[in-house]
Amino acid sequence: MFFPYPKTKREELFDRENELEDVIKAVDMGERLILILGPRRLGKSSLLNVTLNEIEYPSIKVDVRKTYSEFSSVNRYVIGRMLLSSLSGRKRLLEELKRNVKGLSVSGVRVEIAKDFSIVELLEALNEYGRFIIAFDEAQYLRFGGATRYDGILAYAVDNLENLTFILTGSEVGMLFDFLRFEDPRAPLFGRYHHDVVLSRFSRDLSLEFLKSGFREAGMRIKEGELEDAVNTFDGVVGWLTLYGYLRVARGLDHGKALEEVFREAKAIVESELSRLFSYSPRYKVILKAIALGYSRWRDIKDYVTLKLGYINDSNFSKLLENLVKSGYVEKRGGRYYIFDPMIERIFKEG
Repeated sequence: MFFPYPKTKREELFDRENELEDVIKAVDMGERLILILGPRRLGKSSLLNVTLNEIEYPSIKVDVRKTYSEFSSVNRYVIGRMLLSSLSGRKRLLEELKRNVKGLSVSGVRVEIAKDFSIVELLEALNEYGRFIIAFDEAQYLRFGGATRYDGILAYAVDNLENLTFILTGSEVGMLFDFLRFEDPRAPLFGRYHHDVVLSRFSRDLSLEFLKSGFREAGMRIKEGELEDAVNTFDGVVGWLTLYGYLRVARGLDHGKALEEVFREAKAIVESELSRLFSYSPRYKVILKAIALGYSRWRDIKDYVTLKLGYINDSNFSKLLENLVKSGYVEKRGGRYYIFDPMIERIFKEG
């Protein structure tokens, strides 16, 4: 249970049975567009992986964030190669695609894409082949497609390719919806139905049961006070609870050392995740610092940023704060702003 990587089997998931059945039922009903939503480290990729392994239909998955990080692009050639590489074990299907998709050549397991390659033609060919599930993990990165309008491609597929189901996950929920623009009359996907499955953080009781179950599975007895402290520290974020359990079981760390190691690893992960955002504006870092220090009202956060970095007008400040909300790092509740992840809060409070 404390395996710190995305899960692939149903029995490895903890208390996500309802969400799993929800996604599988939507696929079986032939829903065209399914969204798996929620902040980072809540298990969206695991839920997606298990879904694809449980359903009876063939599927392909592209990790769009990884693809963008590797190629600095998600144009049609890059995404096309990623989709086709997922089909490398299906030689008959690849041969059929080669006959029906321009700009595609197949030699053994090697796939080449020419300039006239069309993702729409690829999707049409898959639709002709039969029922097919196409998953984009961290799909908000499709907004960096440049000349390739993935929202338009999705709209065409949803309207016309009845054998295809698209499953999109998104940690930056606001950014994903900005890309999909379901409520914008000028957007290709305006008004299209989408089946949403939202993951939430574990409750306090569920976090405690998760840790107890994992340690019981490993044959370890942990003091109740240590479990309570871990639950308080990680505030229902499944990824950190899992890492804590892994460090205690696999590395044999005691409670205090495991907490500090989670914080150390979290700091490295978060700094990497936020580096691109900070390159756009140094004010993002100061806004997060202000919220971590307990400033939760719009005016108080802005006053702190102004004190540290100088004047910023209301409109620009609001846009920066809203971007942090859309990116999933900050949540707005009751008119106040809070950092969702307790590890990120500690990093900026102490940094």
